[in-house]
Amino acid sequence: MHWQSSPDFDPNSPPQEGRFQRFCYWLAGARTETLQHCPPTERERIAVLGSTVLIPTVMGFLGMIFYTKSRFHEPPWFSIILISLAWSAVILNTDRILLATYRPFQPWWRRFMQVAFRFMLAGVVSVAISFPFCLDQYRPAIVHRYQMELQGKLNAMRSEEADGRKTLRDRLEEIRTKSEADRKQLTADFTKQHDAFTVQLPDLQKAIVNPEAYADTRMEEERKKAGEPTFVAPASGTTRNTLSQIDAQRETLAKTKAELETKQDLHRRLVEAIAREALGQPNEFYPEVKKAGDGPRLKDMQLRDRATVNEANRLESASVAQQAALIASDRQLADARLADKNAYLDALAAKRDAFVEEGKEKERIRKDRLAKVTADIAQLETDHAARLEKLAQHTAALEADHASGMKRHDDTYLPPIARVEQKISGIFDPMEETIGLYKVIFEPAPDATADERKDGGYKWMAGAFQFLVIFGTLFVLDLVPIMAKIFSRPGPYDVLVEHPEYVANENLVAYKTTYSNEHRNSWEDDETPSDKNLLRSRKLNRKLSLQTPDE
Repeated sequence: MHWQSSPDFDPNSPPQEGRFQRFCYWLAGARTETLQHCPPTERERIAVLGSTVLIPTVMGFLGMIFYTKSRFHEPPWFSIILISLAWSAVILNTDRILLATYRPFQPWWRRFMQVAFRFMLAGVVSVAISFPFCLDQYRPAIVHRYQMELQGKLNAMRSEEADGRKTLRDRLEEIRTKSEADRKQLTADFTKQHDAFTVQLPDLQKAIVNPEAYADTRMEEERKKAGEPTFVAPASGTTRNTLSQIDAQRETLAKTKAELETKQDLHRRLVEAIAREALGQPNEFYPEVKKAGDGPRLKDMQLRDRATVNEANRLESASVAQQAALIASDRQLADARLADKNAYLDALAAKRDAFVEEGKEKERIRKDRLAKVTADIAQLETDHAARLEKLAQHTAALEADHASGMKRHDDTYLPPIARVEQKISGIFDPMEETIGLYKVIFEPAPDATADERKDGGYKWMAGAFQFLVIFGTLFVLDLVPIMAKIFSRPGPYDVLVEHPEYVANENLVAYKTTYSNEHRNSWEDDETPSDKNLLRSRKLNRKLSLQTPDE
């Protein structure tokens, strides 16, 4: 049967509902013209269903604001508002589509797919908002946990950076100290060498030699030297031979005296030993004790003593003779020295020309020496300036390397330290906040006591409870429209909408069945259908479109 509208209904009459109620009809996906055929209670039901769409829409708008705000340290509010409006429009349109397309009389599997889709969307939205909300709730604990962990890392990085900077500063100080020490050493060496050369200049500049005056001065000096009592003229060949002879005689005399002293000492020892031997006492030569009196040993020592006395007398005579010969040689040396002095004085007059030549040579040497010292001073000053310049360049190169090392040190340590300091201030990205939330819930704090470690197993329950409360609230609020649609009774509006759809669906099924049976073999033919068959199909379609469910 068909749905019969009220006989008093005028389709052309203006609707009696207000704007908000018509807006609720639109939210429910219902047409106002169709609702005019329904009683007021049905229209009220549809308006209430439409108003439920505002609940997830408002929650989606506020949730997206909270989500986007929590993702930025300095939120761009204009973009956040636009994104939230777009997201709320998506949620509103999705719920409106589901309410408009959900039919109480359609197959269960189609309704199940619609409800499952809304459940999945509600779950995604609830998780997307609940998780940032939990992060925001636990943010103080996350920040405190990260601050504890990062502070140790920051202290280690700062200590390492300070050690590296101190090493670089010490290296720079060492470079500058060594450069200053090298400069002072170069200056000291230069000063020492320069003074050594400079001190020679006055003497070289003043010591001008006149060869004639030099020769006269030397002649006078030679005469004065020859007149001194201690003067010794250069030895001639005869004098040198006499000196050699005297040295040989002195050596022989020394040997003779040494032998004489040896014999005399032996004679004294023998005399003592003979006396002790005659008394029967032990002595140097025969330590054994015997009877007093003469014996073979006594006679032997007496014979040896006589030979020793004879040898000593001989050596004494030889010593006297050698002493006399030495005295004679000394006299001969004095005569030779006198002859050498006389020869020296005789040859002194002939030495003036040699002294003149010597004066000329000294003057030449002085001039050469003065020129060489002057050139050495100039070269020393040039070399000193070059060494200072080279030292300055070397120091500048080392300081440039140090500056490069300092820059590398800053690039290595300062950005990570700045990032860690920023994180300690509580500025974390979403990934770090998520990891921090995991650590807060599932891992004990580094400074946790034994009791706190025991209670750590209950933290996940508290975190799960917090998450489930927020998730469940949002999940339920997101499902309000579709659940209200499911749990509400089918009304006249559903019948009015379902009736033509049901008829069209049944006609489509009948058309597919009839067309498939009549034209099963025509798909294999190459020829097109005849005009007669085409006309028959069109009539059948019109006939099926006029059938009702009762028929």
